[in-house]
Amino acid sequence: MYNLLAMISSFFVAAQSIHVDSWKDTLPVMGIGMVGIFLVLGFIVLVTYLLNKVFSGKKKENKNDKNKK
Repeated sequence: MYNLLAMISSFFVAAQSIHVDSWKDTLPVMGIGMVGIFLVLGFIVLVTYLLNKVFSGKKKENKNDKNKK
């Protein structure tokens, strides 16, 4: 029980030592990084979609072709 109490109290002591000025400096950098991640993921999805469209081997059949067989 003592270890749990010590962990909780050390957490609150560490939480009080957060500097707001460092947040002001690091938040824009984090935002740019997250935008970059979303752009790269979007690019990968787009390239995958386009490659699927270009190189798909299946051709769409008409409903009339299915009925004739």
